Amino acid sequence: MKKRMIYLSCIALLLGACSSSDKTKEYGVTDTKSCDNALILEANKDDLIKDKGSIYCAVDENLSHLDQVTAFVKAGYQAERINEFLKLSYYQDKLTDRYIAYDDQKKSVEDVVTYVNIGLDQPYFTNMDTIQDTKNPLMLINKYHKLPDGYEPVDLTPTPNACVIGEDYSCQSEPQYLVKEVAEAFEKLVEAGKQEGINIKAIASYRSFAYQKNLYDYYANTEGKDYADQYYARPGQSEHNSGLAVDVTLDNENFNEIEKSPHYQWLLDHINAYGFILRYEEDKVPVTGYNYESWHLRYVGKDAAEEITKQGLTLDEYIARKAGK
Repeated sequence: MKKRMIYLSCIALLLGACSSSDKTKEYGVTDTKSCDNALILEANKDDLIKDKGSIYCAVDENLSHLDQVTAFVKAGYQAERINEFLKLSYYQDKLTDRYIAYDDQKKSVEDVVTYVNIGLDQPYFTNMDTIQDTKNPLMLINKYHKLPDGYEPVDLTPTPNACVIGEDYSCQSEPQYLVKEVAEAFEKLVEAGKQEGINIKAIASYRSFAYQKNLYDYYANTEGKDYADQYYARPGQSEHNSGLAVDVTLDNENFNEIEKSPHYQWLLDHINAYGFILRYEEDKVPVTGYNYESWHLRYVGKDAAEEITKQGLTLDEYIARKAGK
């Protein structure tokens, strides 16, 4: 705040400095006509950036992002790429150092900011965040965000068209439940499928923490922890613990070969109209942190589902790009 007051109180000096070639040349500024930020050059006496004045003059908004711009300049960035960072609505000042450390200059600025916002610049399960708004159908549950310990949805209702063990192929558990809003949306999806001669069957939906722990521990003990973390979420970090996710199969086919069904494309083309997305896509494994699951549907609400699908994003990316400065 003190720096800002100094800057604002010296506007006259700013204008005068911009018209003085001798003054601005001291800071590496050659085009004095385009320099609107000489005040920063006057205020900042860091020898490392003293000859980088032309970069400051070409950067937008640097009065409000002085510390961030300086970090980029010290890291050797040019004004064009700095501007790309600052113009993003989901760029976060507090993450500037992490953006710089993660940026290999090969990824787009959009991807760098998105992936760091997700947390992918750091090992999984670090800086774990406990979800506060558990009533939000858009809540992000992954390897960086977990549900409160012992969480259980309060409005669970029986899952429509749920499988029956011993009768239906690939049935994983019964009885099954979903959050009421999700169950109602899934029922509409099932009915729409029936109109097309497609039987969309739920093979797994809500799971308790105890169920998820037993599932995870079994594979961690038999296949190893790395395998379990790739294919099975830890308790509290599984979407199934939220009651917002449902695994499906089509026409009683093997669930893990569902994409081979002649009706699978119909499913992908219509789920967003009912508020669902395919959560773990094949080409997004590095983003989601989980293996491809062609059968795992996640409810996020109709508007978000259509926007996520249209933009070709995962839920992780979508949430990361909604973060404000």
